[in-house]
Amino acid sequence: MKMGTVTVEDTDENRQICMKYCGICPNYKKNCLGSHQPDNLFCARGRSNAAQIREQRCFCLACEIFAKNSLALGHFCEREK
Repeated sequence: MKMGTVTVEDTDENRQICMKYCGICPNYKKNCLGSHQPDNLFCARGRSNAAQIREQRCFCLACEIFAKNSLALGHFCEREK
């Protein structure tokens, strides 16, 4: 998915990195985002199709993918790119 001029690749390696952060993220846990599609790597795959997300703290900013790709903001699980 393009983020301005940045493209985050939807790869197995990136999904594994992502889950180190999403797996412990309060937003991910509180909203059961693992049971909706896409279930992780939202910065590459798009927002969750969960009907309503109650915003909690976000761990996107700590993620290696976020830093490596010079992303901005966070809460990719609930925001359109």
